Amino acid sequence: MSDQHTLKENSDPLAQLDYIPLLDLILQELKNNFPIFQLSPDQNRLLIDAYRLAYKLATQNQNLNPLTQTPGIRAATVNFKSDSHFYAKIKEIHTLLKQRLNQVCKNQAPQEIIRNICQNITEFDSDKASLPFQYPLKRNYSFNSQRLIIENSFTANRSPGGDSIIKAHHLNVRFTGLGNFEQHLSENIKRYIETITEDNSRDRQELNALLNELSTRPNSSLFKLKSIIDTEALPRLLRDLKIDYLEYLKQGWKSTHSGSESPELNFLQALINRLKIVIEYINNPDLDNAHYEVTYLGETVNLRTAFSQADAFDILPIIPNYEGVIGESYNRNNDNFKEFNLGVRLKLNGAVNAYQEQSSLDYHITEIDPTSPRHQETLQNTGKAKSFKSRVLRTACLYYLIFAVDETGEIPDEDYNPISAFEQNVLRIFQSHTSTKEDINDLLLTIKTKIANSSWNVSQKLNRLKIFLQSLLKQKSVLTYSPKTVKLRLHRDLLQSKATDIINDQNFFVINLENTDPIRSKASAREALAYLEVQENQLSENSLASLEVTFNFNDIRYFTLAEKQQFALRYNIDEIQALPVVFYPIRPFKAQENPQAGEKFKAHHIYENHFKNQKIIAVYYNIKELKETIFNNIQSPAARIYRQVFSLLTYLCINICQNTLKDENLFIPIFRFHLKSLEDNSEDEKYLNSLTRSLTHILRRDCLANDQGLNVADTEGFDFRVKNALSSLYSLLPKRFKFKSDFKPQLDKLAIIIVSSWLSDSIWNEPDQTHRISNIYGEIVLIEKDPNTDDVIQINNFRTFSDNQKHEELYQKPSVIRDAITTLYEQQGYRHFLYIAKAPYSRRLGLIQSETDPDSLFFMSETVIQYLKKDKPEIKLYPVFMDTYPALNLKDKNVDSFYIPDVEELKKLSNDPSQRTKVFLNLFTGVTIDPKKSFFNSVVCYSTLLNIYDDAHTKDIISGLLDSESPLQQTILNYILLFHFSRYEKSYELQKNNIILKLNPYDQLIGDQGIGTISTFAYSEKNIKFNALAFLTHVRSAIYES
Repeated sequence: MSDQHTLKENSDPLAQLDYIPLLDLILQELKNNFPIFQLSPDQNRLLIDAYRLAYKLATQNQNLNPLTQTPGIRAATVNFKSDSHFYAKIKEIHTLLKQRLNQVCKNQAPQEIIRNICQNITEFDSDKASLPFQYPLKRNYSFNSQRLIIENSFTANRSPGGDSIIKAHHLNVRFTGLGNFEQHLSENIKRYIETITEDNSRDRQELNALLNELSTRPNSSLFKLKSIIDTEALPRLLRDLKIDYLEYLKQGWKSTHSGSESPELNFLQALINRLKIVIEYINNPDLDNAHYEVTYLGETVNLRTAFSQADAFDILPIIPNYEGVIGESYNRNNDNFKEFNLGVRLKLNGAVNAYQEQSSLDYHITEIDPTSPRHQETLQNTGKAKSFKSRVLRTACLYYLIFAVDETGEIPDEDYNPISAFEQNVLRIFQSHTSTKEDINDLLLTIKTKIANSSWNVSQKLNRLKIFLQSLLKQKSVLTYSPKTVKLRLHRDLLQSKATDIINDQNFFVINLENTDPIRSKASAREALAYLEVQENQLSENSLASLEVTFNFNDIRYFTLAEKQQFALRYNIDEIQALPVVFYPIRPFKAQENPQAGEKFKAHHIYENHFKNQKIIAVYYNIKELKETIFNNIQSPAARIYRQVFSLLTYLCINICQNTLKDENLFIPIFRFHLKSLEDNSEDEKYLNSLTRSLTHILRRDCLANDQGLNVADTEGFDFRVKNALSSLYSLLPKRFKFKSDFKPQLDKLAIIIVSSWLSDSIWNEPDQTHRISNIYGEIVLIEKDPNTDDVIQINNFRTFSDNQKHEELYQKPSVIRDAITTLYEQQGYRHFLYIAKAPYSRRLGLIQSETDPDSLFFMSETVIQYLKKDKPEIKLYPVFMDTYPALNLKDKNVDSFYIPDVEELKKLSNDPSQRTKVFLNLFTGVTIDPKKSFFNSVVCYSTLLNIYDDAHTKDIISGLLDSESPLQQTILNYILLFHFSRYEKSYELQKNNIILKLNPYDQLIGDQGIGTISTFAYSEKNIKFNALAFLTHVRSAIYES
């Protein structure tokens, strides 16, 4: 379905949007000759003045809102009140903008002006990388990748580990008894009914009837409870298994240091004990929920609920995290189990770049400090204040419980129980109605001060513990662990105690799980987690239902083999024309500065020094006005209008310039300035990053484009950042690779199709989700063997795509993917397609059927695959998904790249008995991108689906991805490896010319920093979401499609 088609139905519950009044205002300004384009006297720079127009409309027309309906709306972007009116207005604006460009070009054709600004990209070639765009584009590079093998606890005659070059710790978790969970839950509720009612009583009859009704009704409280267990059981379990991992490390140190003592081991033991104390405290059956309520500036948090969440301990400076799913397997037949294989990363009090904090501890204690500017500014931000107050309460209370000491000095930290002091010194003040704002601020400041200074000596202890753990993790000795079995129990306290209350409420539970209000429904689900407990594997009278869980930690080691792949690389850029676009900040002149006649604002000095006299398209913005007027409230009408107008105008203006050169082999490099770190959390910086990423994706539908930011605030390491920024900016340029070994690729053409999606329009209460609209987007990469040379291939980052579709079509007939594949198949002769989409891993148990059920494979389902292959008898479509898991480089100077292409070898990581998934490739690089922030590296793990599709397709998958004896499989895996190298990262920190493969070349499409995520922002104080990429997708359709 084309994205310009009408998406509405008469029964559509989605919010309808009317952008026409806003678009009319833009038209009115343009008709009044607003100077949107300005050309420099030498005709080398074209200025797009979208900022002033967007700022004017945002600050003068705050009553304009395309969204007239807010109750129950979750997201609203492209469900237009009238599609045809929207497209007509966009075309009219586009036409007016072209007229304005013609005016500033005067007697010359716009094509001539834009062609003058364009440069052959070879003009940017230089011996070294430097601003504005110089980079060694004609240099030849050599690199290699070495093969690895794996040893783990399943390996017979395992080696001691001394020769291993990489290690990783994995957690294996198996839930059993899933098929009987619902039955046991109902049986235990029936037994409970018998304990609170008399035989043959009316109450018993009514309660049994209610149980039967709840068991069959969709979205009943019983169904909601199962849904909570289904989605939260594993994350909730992992909260407790953080302690088990710390115990694993402690025992590992003891086993390798027999008879030795270490003060740092006491620090580790203290952390373990405190985490256990927190869990015991919130699980105390003698304390009711009200006992745990604390309040800050009108916002109340229940600590029992807060510390029962899966992420309760993640704010601590040193804590394990479970990242990356290496595999999931399940069996719904005899054993009824679901098994997860997860990577383990130990957070080690690393730096927080977004706020230039040197450690996680510094970041969090600054946040709770009521005198800190960040604390005060966040409280003033209406869009963030509510969640910030809750976060302050959680952080202050948890940090006190973890770091408080016996101030008499008589009790060692590992033996000290802070609960009594906590209730007297902290809980009492947060709960007292007589506590003033000053009392609360004094308490927060006291906690911060005791942690920050020598009173509790926290920083020194953490630094010593960090070094101790780093040394332990780097040791070569292999750690062992015996599998452990526990019970994940749902406590009977979740049930109401009186039959009359259950009958009157028509609810067995003390929590209302059937709440239709989305905010309250989420709160109820969080509250329910307080009744989930991890206990010993034994019978319990207080259990309402339980699941048996067996878990095991595995010390994985990787060893090198002699086999290596060697390659050479060079850019293939001779015919490419570059049209650079630069987004740069301006500010008012300072008193001591002397502006020239007519100058009102001063550009950033980096722009003045390096870009001002270059051939570029320039887009400015006033950073002071944005911070003080637009983004001081990120959910304000001004912020919404500014983002919508500025995004629309910058895209349309760049698109017009792009279209004047539609016959050229065009590359649009988009460069942006960041006045802080690229990870800065301020809304103006986040929006700039989001905007250029969205622009790049939409522009790449028609020509090559890429965007890159540069932190221009810090002088330290500036040259290094420039080199990295330019390397990333040019990472999408075509490249040629030459195999230096005897290997000869056996495949002429391979297309890589990468697919993801993100919500654009929905309501909260939509159990079937069929009405919601999502933006489906992705990228096409083409790999071709040189027809004249057997050992040379070229990688071309061909195009992006995007479309907006209803969910009832999205996972059945994704037409935009089909159209892309059909074009390559019919017009360019491609037959082999590597199809990379969202991994079907969900971390769910599969207790209920839903869109994310293990049988629902998103874009990889049998239905979708058959739809994509239809009428293409020769097509070979290989479904692939990718994840990463943490690993450690044991060789300090080891920055080579490594690979494991053997399916049998990779079974050691994840062996799915159901034969649904197969890991077929692992890649690793020894480079740590930011050592101050992270101690760990990562491994990229490729898997495919098996025994899901028909026999012919399964045979294709085996031949192309799994059969290590197949020349086709060897070629495809080498092509994947070269694709990673094509997005390479330069190893400048080692003062070498070697390049390192890009570990995750899909991160801009899939994952937490994918374009769908960062293109979405809050629409209003109701937290309704707006998807900028989906919006620009429709804008482009208005221009190009009838």
